Amino acid sequence: MTVEKITRRSLLKSAGATGGLLVLGVYVPVLQAAVEADDAAPVFVPNVFVAFQPDGQVIITVSRSEMGQGVRTSLPRIVADELEADLEKITLQQAVGHPRYGDQNTDGSKSVRLMFDPLRRAGAAARMMFEQAAADYWNVPVVEVQADRHEVRHKRSEQRRSYAELLPDAARLPVPTDLRLKHPSQFRYIGQPASGVDLPDIVTGRAKYGYDVRIPGMKYACVARAPVFDARVVDYTPDEAIAVPGVSAFYRIPYSPHTREFRPEEGIAVVADNSWSAIRGRDALQVDWDLGQHADHATDAYREALRDSVQKPGTPHLRRGDIELGLEGSGPLIDATYETAMLAHAPMEPPVATAWVREDGSCEIWAPVQDAGDTRRLVAEWLDVEPDQVTVNVTLLGGGFGRKSQFDFVLEAVEVSRQAGAPVKLLWTREDDIRNDYFHAESVQRMTARLGPDGVPNGWRMRAAYPSIDWMWEPGLDEPMPWELGMGWTNMPFDVPVVSVEGCKAPIPIRIGWLRSVCNVWHAFSINSFVDELAFVAGRDPVEYRLRLLNHDREFPAPNEPRDPLESFNGLTVDTGRYRNVLEQVAVRAGWGKPLPINRFRGIAAHNSFYSYAASVVEIEIQPDASFRIVRVDTAVDCGRIVNPEGVIQQIEGATIFGLSLALYGELTASGGRVEQSNFHDYRLMRIDEAPPVIKAWLVNSDHPPSGIGEPPTPTIAPALAGAMHAATGYRFRKLPLLKEWDSLRAPS
Repeated sequence: MTVEKITRRSLLKSAGATGGLLVLGVYVPVLQAAVEADDAAPVFVPNVFVAFQPDGQVIITVSRSEMGQGVRTSLPRIVADELEADLEKITLQQAVGHPRYGDQNTDGSKSVRLMFDPLRRAGAAARMMFEQAAADYWNVPVVEVQADRHEVRHKRSEQRRSYAELLPDAARLPVPTDLRLKHPSQFRYIGQPASGVDLPDIVTGRAKYGYDVRIPGMKYACVARAPVFDARVVDYTPDEAIAVPGVSAFYRIPYSPHTREFRPEEGIAVVADNSWSAIRGRDALQVDWDLGQHADHATDAYREALRDSVQKPGTPHLRRGDIELGLEGSGPLIDATYETAMLAHAPMEPPVATAWVREDGSCEIWAPVQDAGDTRRLVAEWLDVEPDQVTVNVTLLGGGFGRKSQFDFVLEAVEVSRQAGAPVKLLWTREDDIRNDYFHAESVQRMTARLGPDGVPNGWRMRAAYPSIDWMWEPGLDEPMPWELGMGWTNMPFDVPVVSVEGCKAPIPIRIGWLRSVCNVWHAFSINSFVDELAFVAGRDPVEYRLRLLNHDREFPAPNEPRDPLESFNGLTVDTGRYRNVLEQVAVRAGWGKPLPINRFRGIAAHNSFYSYAASVVEIEIQPDASFRIVRVDTAVDCGRIVNPEGVIQQIEGATIFGLSLALYGELTASGGRVEQSNFHDYRLMRIDEAPPVIKAWLVNSDHPPSGIGEPPTPTIAPALAGAMHAATGYRFRKLPLLKEWDSLRAPS
């Protein structure tokens, strides 16, 4: 499989010169909204674009962004399998932002999940056209021919014709609508392990990320941004900044209300001839700020406000039975409050974008964005031009985790280029990224349950206080929304007769957004930790107790659908049998219940998210100095049918490290409205020498449709680790990051 940038213009130019090109656009109703048209016109936006060159080479356009999750490897293999293509005759093309590709949003662990069927249909339609062309050529029924690795063979005579030979005839055929898809037993590539197609370029330094973009005549820019959420520029003094060699100009990033999605903070951009001068000039710039209403925001006071909030009734989002009655009785009453810290995305590649706003009003972008289509729309709105005047080229992403689906950094580059009249690369430093993120908000969650005689809750109340991500679209949303509480709470798998889920008030003093696994990070920690506490009081093993709470296997619709309309066409259900299976599998694989060496301890957790089911066991070893080391992590995942097992294993391994970083170290604090951390020295990530020497990924064979994998293995890590720490100490760790509380226990009194 070849990785190459091929422009649509050059492709069509080549076709015109050679006189032979079959272009197949496949349209499927994933948006559930169509415009009526005549029979010859498509009525749905395209999900895939497949083109055959005269020599039979296949160009497959990848419409999702690559940030290490492997979509540029998996998605083409889906097409190639149904197409019966030779992988050596496939060239990949990264899609620009355009509605013809349909939804291009690369977050929510949805790429393979949403594209599996459309891409199969795209490949099958093309294969059937070649088979029909061959049958017509040999004058035989189409049932007598079969596509086979870029050829079609006649079964009886064993004659063969290549796709290149059949191309002119196939191009004249109508695109079939009654498609014949392969049976899974016939898959050639789907389900087989494959190395990443971009891996050779990555390890040899040839891969192109956002920071690698170079445009002739390009300027560099770095922005002095608001130090406090929603602060405003009063004035600035450029004298010291302009004295930095290479600095040439200053431009204001205008203020935009934060109710307009992904609008940048107000600031002053320093433009220079090189990146170093732009950064030094920005650092030397003197800006007078009106810090506004959030200047007194401080972590300690804010956390206390959240604690107070969960002491009071919140907005009900799930009511099953009478909760007040369910919490009465003589059995044990367990009440626990769990807290999580504010987090940064901290991708290895900070935000960066290169923009060129030309004199004719058109604009071209080169950037590591997670949604080229939405970037195009927002840039067009910002410039007040038609979307067709905006081209968004997607580079490889050096990590995303949700940050690069929030496009303020692109709009900054566009605005500076517009004012400068030149192409501009606008870069963020690590400090910019840590302090000016769309932060993952902190939360406080309170769990209350009354156990019955059998040790199972008669009633269970959950309250959560954190601001809603929807604040960007709906001002004043200062409590969790239904779709957020639907990430692990209102759709919990446990068979409890009386349940209440409530969202409690939480002000918005910072800019917040979504981070890998979104609300599942909070909810999996609290619900698994609480189940461990219930099991302890009931005198049950944590695995056995979870299985008891699951009761009999059942499938039920989730009470709260996700907010993304593209999700609803599948119908979101919870399958407790799949949850049970991953829990039992990981327990067996990790040796749960078997004796451990001295000073070793385990914890377990399970969670369902993004249509997938994951369970993890974390094993720690206490060191002579009373610290601990994580020695092993086992995770079992049921993510439906797997396209590339190697890629899934890599995602589980990466999610494990990501989850451990958040669980052990992840914490940002604020004082005077300003984030106090700035780089990896005070916002720690897990280092290679701290990583578990053993990470085991166990894949569940499944005939269910593909589901998410980039995010589901993350949420189970923190509660499993907290369980291991409790097993070692007898102390309940209810606050993230966990290491902070562990160290406080070790400190001399």
